Amino acid sequence: MLKQIVVTFTAFALSFIAIPAALAHGEITLAVPAAGASVLTAPSEVSIEFDGKLQTIGKESINLITVTDNQGQIISSPTSVVDGTKISTKLQLTDITGLVSVHYRIVSEDGHPVEGDYSFTVGQKPTLTSAGNEEGAEAANGISEEGGSNLKLTAGGFLIIALVAVFLVRRRKK
Repeated sequence: MLKQIVVTFTAFALSFIAIPAALAHGEITLAVPAAGASVLTAPSEVSIEFDGKLQTIGKESINLITVTDNQGQIISSPTSVVDGTKISTKLQLTDITGLVSVHYRIVSEDGHPVEGDYSFTVGQKPTLTSAGNEEGAEAANGISEEGGSNLKLTAGGFLIIALVAVFLVRRRKK
């Protein structure tokens, strides 16, 4: 009987270790230009790569990047191109300076929609972005690699595991 409880408890505990990976949704692995970057001239294209393949449904536009200038004017093509894990859009207006905002909405391979925003600056001396600085810029622009719901789910899972362990220990002592 005790062996069955231990096996069940172990399987239950291991299932919580795999849950955060299974619930990850379309995390950015590369953005060009990067979040928080400063570039001298506007690029002809903005692209974002994700950690998994993007879903496509025929010719429907379920994945989209919209780029706006500092006046809020849309400067990107109305269509975006999806190629595996990458989505990109051409800029129709590149004679700009100032803050440029990028808004994306994608459907990750697990079927969940993911959207977010980040920005970069055009017309300033380019800055070299190290991995640490890029993470700081992403945090400042609302891009996060840690999903709050995943973190809460993991904490809840560990709490349940701890409660089951306490229950089993007390039951065994009786």
